[in-house]
Amino acid sequence: MKTLKFIHCADLHLDAPFKETGTGTYADTRRKDIREAFSNILDRVKTENAQMLLICGDLYEHGTVGKSTLDWLYMVLSGAGVPVLIIPGNHDPYLKNSWYRNWDWPGNVKILSPENPSLVMDDLCVNVFGMGFSSFREDKPDLSMVPPPVKDYFNIMMIHGTLDMDFTNQAYKPVTSEELEALGYDYYAMGHFHRMRDDYALRKAFNPGSPEPLGFDEQGFHGAFAVTMTMEQGKTIIKAERFETSVRSYHEKSLDITGCKTIEEVKMRIIGLLEGLRPDRDLMRITLTGRTDLSLETDMLAGFFSEDWLCFQIYNKTQKDFNIEELEKDPSLKGAFVREIKSRIESVREAMGKDPGNAELQKEEERLLLAMNFGLEALVSGRIEWRDDI
Repeated sequence: MKTLKFIHCADLHLDAPFKETGTGTYADTRRKDIREAFSNILDRVKTENAQMLLICGDLYEHGTVGKSTLDWLYMVLSGAGVPVLIIPGNHDPYLKNSWYRNWDWPGNVKILSPENPSLVMDDLCVNVFGMGFSSFREDKPDLSMVPPPVKDYFNIMMIHGTLDMDFTNQAYKPVTSEELEALGYDYYAMGHFHRMRDDYALRKAFNPGSPEPLGFDEQGFHGAFAVTMTMEQGKTIIKAERFETSVRSYHEKSLDITGCKTIEEVKMRIIGLLEGLRPDRDLMRITLTGRTDLSLETDMLAGFFSEDWLCFQIYNKTQKDFNIEELEKDPSLKGAFVREIKSRIESVREAMGKDPGNAELQKEEERLLLAMNFGLEALVSGRIEWRDDI
């Protein structure tokens, strides 16, 4: 029986610019977080006694990566103690001025480029083919250039691209499970999308996602795969274990502040929302919703918390609250509108008293209450702020 153990990661985006704003040196701190996430991967290489490390594209950002980061990469990769195989991605393509072409990489690092896409390591009984990027944008790849598998070896294909997604345009190396399956390889090491996936139609394909989340659209688990492949009597079995590498976690939450009469009440509701979250790890974005008469300065409100949190953003999507009792007495069109809607609501509530379980009557009451608020918005401001959840 033959066995091969390796770590599969992708999409580190070293020296990413980070567009979100936070306190102090937010961007610099987040770039250090990416390095720490990669250090977590290298630590796992050692604890797993892995025999190689695969990095499936977007190791760094071509436009922003600095020489100091390349120096750091040289140091940590040379100390990995195993072969490190890298393919370029669409953020670090194999251009003429690419660091892949113009940097003295450690001897244990192999860049699988269009010029040299294959690597056979007889001591590990492994054959690896890499299909990365030579430009920032590439369409469907020519899979006829992929060589056949090597008999009695572990055959791995590294590809930075789009698998089983029906893009009509703006696809990045789109391929299907059927196309990859036909190539006959044992393991397809994917990269490009930042969400971890091990549920493709092609059960031999795995995408580790980004080791460190890069924005509020990348919430949830982030890590890499520790893979063990065994071969016995010509049959290969894959065991891919996901492990967490991320240093921080993004959270986006909504908070209804209807009924709050003071800023202090709003702050207390925010504190309640934060229960269980950690300032040293979690990056927050809170959207305030509901109806209120309060004048909300979100920067000032966020400032109450941002000293402890690296990133703490507050957005205001509240709507104006209306004093229905006062408006009902108003002799203008607004008063007439309120009186008419209230009359209809009272009729519905009277009917509900006779038939309390009637779901249609409950929905009608909700519709009338919404109609009152939206109608008043239109009468007061000349426009309606539509909610996303209706």
